[in-house]
Amino acid sequence: MDQFKSYDVVIIGSGPAGSLCGIECRKKGLSVLCIEKDEFPRFHIGESLTGNAGQIIRDLGLADEMNAAGFPDKPGVNVIGSLSKNEFFIPILAPTWQVRRSDFDNMLKRRALEHGVEYQQGLVKDVIKHEEKVVGAIYKADGVEHQVRSKVLVDASGQNTFLSRKGIAGKREIEFFSQQIASFAHYKNVERDLPPFSTNTTILYSKQYHWSWIIPISPDTDSLGIVIPKDLYYKECKNPDDAIEWGMEHISPEIRRRFKNAERVGESQSMADFSYRIEPFVGDGWLCIGDAHRFLDPIFSYGVSFAMKEGIKAADAIKRAIDGNDWKTPFYEYRDWSNGGQQIAADLIRYFWIYPIFFGYQMQNPDLRDEVIRLLGGCCFDCEGWKAPTIFRNAIEEYDRKQMAG
Repeated sequence: MDQFKSYDVVIIGSGPAGSLCGIECRKKGLSVLCIEKDEFPRFHIGESLTGNAGQIIRDLGLADEMNAAGFPDKPGVNVIGSLSKNEFFIPILAPTWQVRRSDFDNMLKRRALEHGVEYQQGLVKDVIKHEEKVVGAIYKADGVEHQVRSKVLVDASGQNTFLSRKGIAGKREIEFFSQQIASFAHYKNVERDLPPFSTNTTILYSKQYHWSWIIPISPDTDSLGIVIPKDLYYKECKNPDDAIEWGMEHISPEIRRRFKNAERVGESQSMADFSYRIEPFVGDGWLCIGDAHRFLDPIFSYGVSFAMKEGIKAADAIKRAIDGNDWKTPFYEYRDWSNGGQQIAADLIRYFWIYPIFFGYQMQNPDLRDEVIRLLGGCCFDCEGWKAPTIFRNAIEEYDRKQMAG
């Protein structure tokens, strides 16, 4: 093992959360090393961006590059219920995009490099501790183990949840939306709606936790996802192809219609147990951002938006912790801010699944429509005093009380 180097911040993972945290830390004058196990560009799911994410991208000065990459504009989300009924439309209030994550994540990584983030391709194997404080990491690159020291170690490893697996963060606890399996693939020649609606996200659902997404990710390619309960998957399907075929037959005839002449590009994949939370996710010398500590149902595409927002917020907490030699106040404030916004999103999603028809009515309610649209656009961390979150929370608590009472 070689002589170690030292940085203010070492980030595990260079997805949207890690890149945004690195960029913001560099803006604050901190030295940053990002360690990434995969060679970029690489495939990743999560291809639809909220309006909040679009604003962050414009703030980074990447709008022209996004357009040059051929990423489609995202006018909104069309939600279609059972047998193509109960349809409602969610407009996007701030311009944003649908993306190929391989290209999009690589774009963010290049912008982080331009800001002075150092990169190392390698696999983080363990953490270094001094008493109870995390002070660095051990990683393997080119067959050699290295150690690096940090004032703050950031877990942006996504669903690998590295610090949880190492016993530094809390255990991964399965949440409400966990008993589902998502199967997905990319297709060419999908039949789309006419402009200007041809690049909308389309969500189709039949009943609770049986749903599909269709996301245009380039001028000629769409992402299709089929999400069904785990027990159904294991009963009816042997592989992701079977699950996609089952969804085309049973979730909505609209899927079969749109994909009747489509050709799949690449392999299909599946993802299980994708809904979880980890507590605690901050501590002395470390914190987690994005999927490294929580992931909800992907139905309203919060993942990338929340990852980037947490990366930015965490950088502020890191700077304050380093400058003030006090980690608890800034890290606990970041924790509480994150938990508050994530819970509002979780409540909104649960309300949709429990009362999908009423959710559509709320979209038309003049007293709530603007709030609901903004929440779906990613404003879950910035909604103090809004009516809609309280309505959703009260309805869910009443539902849970009735369920417990039998």
